[in-house]
Amino acid sequence: MFSDDGFLSEKFSDQSPSQTHIFTSFPNSAVDPDNDDFSADNKPANNLSYEYNPSNSQPSSLPLPATANTSKDEQFHIWQLEYYQAYFQIDTQQVIERLLCSMTPRPNKSYFDSTIRQNPDLYGPFWVCITFIITVAVSGNILTYFYVPDADFQIDFSKITLSAIFICFYWWFMPTCIYFFFRWHLKRIEYTFVELLCIYGYSLTTFIPISILWMIPISWLQWLLTIIGSVTSGSVLIVTFWPTTNSDKKRFNALSMLLMFFLHLAMAVGIMLVFFHVSDRNIPTRKPTTLLTTMISSAKNKI
Repeated sequence: MFSDDGFLSEKFSDQSPSQTHIFTSFPNSAVDPDNDDFSADNKPANNLSYEYNPSNSQPSSLPLPATANTSKDEQFHIWQLEYYQAYFQIDTQQVIERLLCSMTPRPNKSYFDSTIRQNPDLYGPFWVCITFIITVAVSGNILTYFYVPDADFQIDFSKITLSAIFICFYWWFMPTCIYFFFRWHLKRIEYTFVELLCIYGYSLTTFIPISILWMIPISWLQWLLTIIGSVTSGSVLIVTFWPTTNSDKKRFNALSMLLMFFLHLAMAVGIMLVFFHVSDRNIPTRKPTTLLTTMISSAKNKI
C-alpha cells in the first residue's frame, strides 16, 4: 500500500507506533553499484521490477523501413540468369590466388580445399578460357607470318573458331566424365559439377603464357614447353582428386588418375600440333617470279 508521501509501506502490529512505514523497494537510480551490501542474494522478497518488458508494451504501428526484407529468398531456375549470379561474386584477390595456386602444385595441400571449396566461381574459369582461346588464335597467325616470310599472309579467322571449340569442349568434357565417375563408380559425390568446372577452368592458366612462347619456331622447345605445362597443371589436378579416389580399389583409381593426366597432356599436344606446328603443307607459299616470266607475260599482253 502507499502512504501519504508516496512510498510503499507495510504496517506491522509488533512495531512501535512511531514507525509508520518501511522501505521494501528502491528505484534503479537509487542503487549504488559500489555498495557491496546490495547484491542479488540480499534483494527483498517483494521486489518490484522496474525493467522494460516488451510483452507489456503496445505493438508499434509504424511501418517497417524500406530496406527490410520480409519476403523469403526466391528460388531461381537453371535457365534464369539470376541463378548464375552467385558464381560470379568474387573479388580480384581471390581470382589471383586461384590462378597462382593452379600453376604451383603442393603435394601436402590441395588448393581446392584451401581456396575453391568455400566459394566456387565461374568468373575466373570463363576468362581463363577466353584468354587462352585468343592467345592460341593470335599466336598461331603470328607464327605463320614470321616462319615463312615469302608466304601470302592472311589472317585465318577459322583458328579462333577451332580453338574455341577445342578448348571449350575440353573444359566441359572432362568435368562431366569425372562427375559421373564419382557418382557411379565411387557411389558418392565429393564435388559438384560447378566445382569441377572451376577446377578445370583454372587448370588451363599455365597454358596461356606457354601459348605465347609456342610462337618460337623451335621444335624441341615447343615440345619441352608442352610437357612442362602439362606436368605442372596435371599434377595439381592429381593432388586435388587423389584423396577422394584413394579407397580400396587403389590400382583402378591410380589408373584413372593416370588416364586423366594423359588426357590433359593430349589436350596440350593437340593444340601445339594443330596451331603451332608449321610445315610446308599448311603454309601457302608464294609462287616465285623471275624477270624472264615477267617479260614473257608483258609480251603476250602486247600481242
